[in-house]
Amino acid sequence: GAAHHAARRARQRAVSTDCVPLVLAYGERSHDGQGGVRYLMTDRALVSLGRAVGRTQRTDNLAGVYVVVSADDEQTVITIGHRFA
Repeated sequence: GAAHHAARRARQRAVSTDCVPLVLAYGERSHDGQGGVRYLMTDRALVSLGRAVGRTQRTDNLAGVYVVVSADDEQTVITIGHRFA
């Protein structure tokens, strides 16, 4: 039902911060036009990651995850989120 779906979405959206280095290393980089740089885990990024560390449930969970960092230093994390296709 709808409640089950909402609960699943909430779990999916809980992106843990320990994935940040992986997203920054493998995510596709683009400027967000607002002083940030976005790294997005696209299908292509996931394939690269899977080749490097092996494909696991944890790497699969990164599909659609993005990290936005400050364009000034590309170290300061502004936001972490999940894009649903």
